[in-house]
Amino acid sequence: MGIMGAVLGLPKDQPQELLEPMHVALSGKIPVTHWHKAKLRKDPPESLSYIIKRSQKQEKNTKPEKATLITQEWLFNPSYEVWVGLPEPYHTELENRIKERKWYFQPSLGLSEMMADIEYIDSITVDKLPEGTYSIETVIRQDYVQLDIEKCYAEKLAINLLRMPRTVTPKRVFNHANYFMEKDARPIPLKTSEAYLGEERVLMFL
Repeated sequence: MGIMGAVLGLPKDQPQELLEPMHVALSGKIPVTHWHKAKLRKDPPESLSYIIKRSQKQEKNTKPEKATLITQEWLFNPSYEVWVGLPEPYHTELENRIKERKWYFQPSLGLSEMMADIEYIDSITVDKLPEGTYSIETVIRQDYVQLDIEKCYAEKLAINLLRMPRTVTPKRVFNHANYFMEKDARPIPLKTSEAYLGEERVLMFL
């Protein structure tokens, strides 16, 4: 949602109001990660003296530094395929901006320094499928499915259970949901009534 807001140039805390109801499906391999500790200052450093003397030494009573070590998880070369459906007029504007690579703000993954490159692939129509057993290629909402455990075991799938924010209010109150994601983005066999057919691929919305 934040990336779409950046592309469209929406003010902060407005995408969650203007872009609902939105439909997003996501597919991709789980990238290699690295845990990194960054020192973030809580106050500005001590001011420098206006007059510098040749014999000047460091003061013994310098201002103590107030900083916190923040643990960050860095992703190496993450790459995802995303299906997006937005209410108009935002859907058409988003499509045109991505086609022409004319986003309003630079999209990023996490920190603003971690710039995201967005590539337009295609526009398709998706159709709701009847309840049944399907192999789903996208991230899967846990409470909408029943996994075919025997097939998952036979195919040696590495299924990860994730808990992620799903919705957010204008006051930044998040609602979370549990999801299944295969490590190498292989299709997961399951029974569901929330599957959609997008041309030749079966997907589920977050």
